[in-house]
Formats: sequence, structure tokens, C-alpha cells
Amino acid sequence: MLQAYPTKNGTGVSIFGDYGDLKSLYETVHDIASALDENNKSQKGQHLLLMNFAYEIRKGYSGQRLTDEVSFPGENYTLHYYGFQLVWTDILIFISALRHNAGYIQTERLHQAGMYLLEYVVERALHEYDQTGAAEIKNFIARGIAVSTEYAFIIYQAIHLEYVADRAGKTRFRKIPKLLTNYFNTCAPEFKGLIASFEQSAREQKCEVTDLEFQDFPEIKW
Repeated sequence: MLQAYPTKNGTGVSIFGDYGDLKSLYETVHDIASALDENNKSQKGQHLLLMNFAYEIRKGYSGQRLTDEVSFPGENYTLHYYGFQLVWTDILIFISALRHNAGYIQTERLHQAGMYLLEYVVERALHEYDQTGAAEIKNFIARGIAVSTEYAFIIYQAIHLEYVADRAGKTRFRKIPKLLTNYFNTCAPEFKGLIASFEQSAREQKCEVTDLEFQDFPEIKW
């Protein structure tokens, strides 16, 4: 069964499971991502979001991210767990993209079960870190984020950078709803300013906004 815990500095969440747990989650994410056309401008951003998520899961069950040994009281054996870490804003955006696109295809019951379990353990981890912040942030799990915008992938990167650059702690954590709302709300000044800067960069680089990506990501203090 999947497990999720807030990271030491509250920057994000550590998600663990045995090999089968994470392999199953990977297949769910990858199958839904595969239903999107990466060459379609309106779907490209969501496809990239889900492929990034799938990549981290695959690295997790391959033993290239986190590992742990879980023992059970009264039992004489341990279970080998694999895991990976994601920034809070990242996992919320990934889950929203997953749910949004699952609604357009026929998904197996196993995929539905995996998504519900992922959402459950992430919500529990939010509350474990900070009950006050979690009361509002949990409302963004699987809904409330307009990931269908063609700019979804570069907005996700911009939010990631702003979040990890902020001072660690519960104050930063409680800013998550504002970050997600401002940057994914097409009417918000923050959204308009961000897109205007992307459009300027795209003109300078002679490319589409959806082809832009940030290059320098700071080391994360989990």
C-alpha cells in the first residue's frame, strides 16, 4: 500500500510503496499520459506534466530515489519500500492533471483505485505537516487547478521555482492556495504578467510559448 509523509523541512512529500505499488501507479499515470497528443498544443503541457510524474515514479521503483525498510510490530520480517519525493505544488498539479484527463478516457478499476489511494495518502500527509494549511490546500487535490491551459507545464515550473525559493516553514506551506490560484487563474494579474513575460521570451527565441522551459533549478532542501 502507498504511504506518504511530509519531508523534513515541509517542502514536499515522500511517497513510498513496494515495487508493485509504485509500478502500478506508474502504469496508471503513463496510460493516461499516453492518451494525450504531445503534438497538440492544447494537450502538450498536460502530457509533459504526467510524463514528469511518471518519470519520478519509475525512478522510485527502480531504487534510484528513496529506499526504506518497514517492520511490523510482532512480526519477524521487514518489507523493502521504494520511494520518491515531490514538492507540494508539483504533486497537487500532477494529481489534477491525472484526474482531469482520466475523465476523458475509459480507465480500469485498478487505475481508479490507484488514483484514490494516491489522493488519500497525499491528503493525510498534508494534515500531518500542518492541519491549518491542509484545511484549505486539500481542496486542490484533484480539482481547483486549471491544468487544461496550454501553458500548464511552464506555469508548473514557475510555481515550483517560486515555492522552493521561499523560506521553508508553515508560512510558505500556507501560501500554496494563493500560488496555485493566482498563476492558474487567467483573470489574475499574476497569470497575465507571467504569460506576458513568456510571450516576450518566445519572441526573442523565435519559438512558441509552449516550447519554453526554465533551465536553472536550485537544489531542493527537502
